[in-house]
Parts: sequence; C-alpha cells; structure tokens
Amino acid sequence: MKCLKIQEKDVRYPKRLVDIRGHPQYLYIKGNEKLLRQEKIIAMVGSRKCSKQGAEEAKRFARYLSAQGICIISGMALGIDAMAHKAAMQEVGKTIAVLPSGFNHIYPKENIELYHQILENGGCVISEYEENQKVDMQNFSQRNRIIAGISQGVLVVEAKYRSGSSITARHAKIQQKPVFCIPKEIQNKYGVGSNRMIQKGAELITKPEEILDYYGFGTINPKVLEKQEIEEKIKIPKEYEKVYNAIEEIPTNINTIIKKSKITIEEGLSILTMLELEGVIRQLAGNYYEKIH
Repeated sequence: MKCLKIQEKDVRYPKRLVDIRGHPQYLYIKGNEKLLRQEKIIAMVGSRKCSKQGAEEAKRFARYLSAQGICIISGMALGIDAMAHKAAMQEVGKTIAVLPSGFNHIYPKENIELYHQILENGGCVISEYEENQKVDMQNFSQRNRIIAGISQGVLVVEAKYRSGSSITARHAKIQQKPVFCIPKEIQNKYGVGSNRMIQKGAELITKPEEILDYYGFGTINPKVLEKQEIEEKIKIPKEYEKVYNAIEEIPTNINTIIKKSKITIEEGLSILTMLELEGVIRQLAGNYYEKIH
C-alpha cells in the first residue's frame, strides 16, 4: 500500500493535531486517511505487559465505543494498545495506529500482522517519520503527543508505576483534554499509575457509557449488550482454554494458534475440532479460525 505524505497546511491534515503545540510538520499515512478528521475519536492506552483483567477491560471498552461509531486511536504497542485495536475492528468505529518509526521499520515486530489487519479492515496507520526511520527511545513520547492530539480524550485502561501511558495522559492535560482512568485495587501493581492519575484529577470511570455521557454521544448500541451477554454465557472446558484463548478477536491462522498455545499441531487440530463441536469457534478458508460470539 502506497504511503501518503501530507503537510500541516494540507486540508487532509487532522485539525485537532494542528491545534497542539509542536505538532508534526508532515504526516505519513497508510489506509483510510479520512478517519483522521473524524469528530469522534478516543485514545485508549495502557501497559504493554498487562493483566488478564486489563486485557478484558480494553476489549470491552473498545468494542462498546467502536459500536457507537467512535474511532479508537492507540500506539499499536503490545498489551492494552493491541487489544484496543483488535476489539475496535470488530465494530463500526474503525481504528487508527500511530507508529514511533517509519513504515519500513514497523514497531513492535510482533505486531506486524496487526498492522496489516488494521489496513485490511479499513483502518489507518500514521507516523511523523520518513519510511526508513528506525525506532528510537525518544520517539515514544513524541508518538504519544500525536495519539493525544488527534483524540478528544484519553482513556487509560491500566498503567503501572511510571508507565508510558502517563506520558500520553500528560500530553492530553497539556492539550486541555480529559483523561479517563479505570480504577484498580490498591494492591494491584498494574493499577498504581492509573490510581495516581485519578488522585491528580483524571476522570474515574467504570463503564464505557460514562464516556458517552461525558461527550453527549448518546446511548450504547443494544446489539453490543446482547453480544456481551452471549459471551458471558460461553463456558470453555478447562483443557481447551489455552487454544481457545489463542484465537484472537479477528480470524486467526492455525500457525499462530499453535505457536501461542505451545502445543503440537496434532494436539492443536484435535482441540480445534472439539471446540468446533462445542459450537464456540468455526473454521474459515485458509486454515483460519474465529470465535463465534
């Protein structure tokens, strides 16, 4: 896919980004560039090494917000970012990923498949760096200012002590945009940063409807509620869980499933067959599998 390069004076350049201090002079874009000028855009960020609860919250919030037509923007990092992108692609709101490097050096390498999925599903990937620019530590903070800049507000799903998510939240505050945080138990190491942000004035939030109410976006799509109720009723036999959990929120190739499950191909095929018989997954063309929600 060809890379589009636009200047800050270009009508296609996102208006919210123009308004922030130190915005990039150029943007390099692949995919649906119209998403950058969409009104409803919420940033979702969190820990790379996230907890299971954090991953589930990221998927739930992203799916709900996306179903309402809200575009989810994040940094395509491992953990919470990746979960948010994947869940958003399940619904109508689409997703935007911001890279800390050029397009010839996708970072992290583990998410190259996710990068292609975003583009194939009508999303958008952007960078302020030329295509051959490699990732550098200072790029991450710069990337985070763009995530905050394009969004209407930032939702911190989960943040450890000194998490990179706090940098995105700080940029949002400088830009006079709201920061939303999901609270954690005080003993939970994954929520030290989140709880500290709430202490410093971030909006405490426990369900996605509260974000909709904050902006006056309206009520949640009832179909999403029905979908969640169905998912909650699904019971996976314990011996099949690791294979079922290896299937991502979008169709997943058998090689990926086997690698993530750390089992043999024979054992994997047997369990996938049983899960099909249980009616919780289905096989697609090209040895891809998807969950039935």
